[in-house]
Amino acid sequence: MAELMLGVLAKDDNDCEVISVLVRRIFEARGVKPGAWCLKRRAGKGCANLKRKAEPWLVELAAIGCKAVVLVHDLDLDPRNGDLNDETLLRSKLTAIPVPRGLERLICIPVEEIEAWFFASEKALTKACGKPQKAEPSPHLIKQSKERLIRMSRGANKTPRYSENENDKLAEVLELAECKKKCAAFASLYNFVDALAPV
Repeated sequence: MAELMLGVLAKDDNDCEVISVLVRRIFEARGVKPGAWCLKRRAGKGCANLKRKAEPWLVELAAIGCKAVVLVHDLDLDPRNGDLNDETLLRSKLTAIPVPRGLERLICIPVEEIEAWFFASEKALTKACGKPQKAEPSPHLIKQSKERLIRMSRGANKTPRYSENENDKLAEVLELAECKKKCAAFASLYNFVDALAPV
């Protein structure tokens, strides 16, 4: 039985898988053996469902022995004007979701979406696009990062190489130190997971 059980709540299975890979890599960097921890995932099939189901999922995860949970929620664009939604307001709404006693929770809000993290890393971008790419200095300023990856990865035949189903593979090569420096949401995830590492 694993010593440490963690939970991740996200809008879909792809985001859950990315977080799973990143948690494993952060623990590996600390020398934590795979059997010392396990991860329980819950995918909301969209951000609206994620918010609605978060409270019962937190209760359920606490009941099965989770010590900590990462709740990942994109900071999408407002469809009315194309601007980013209000992060302070979103964080306030997510913070208001009750957390069972004894369960640590991190609210992780990638700006604009988790795919923005890949722009912090030359290795991840190069893998996504199939050709050398330079990392971006401010990934959080990229609008519609998923769509941009699709455009950047189009080959001569116009078929995109990148698909969000490949995000877990990009997470495997993401340069963690670079992403931590450039993406505040990733830095908060890294520090939260690192602090939980079994010794």
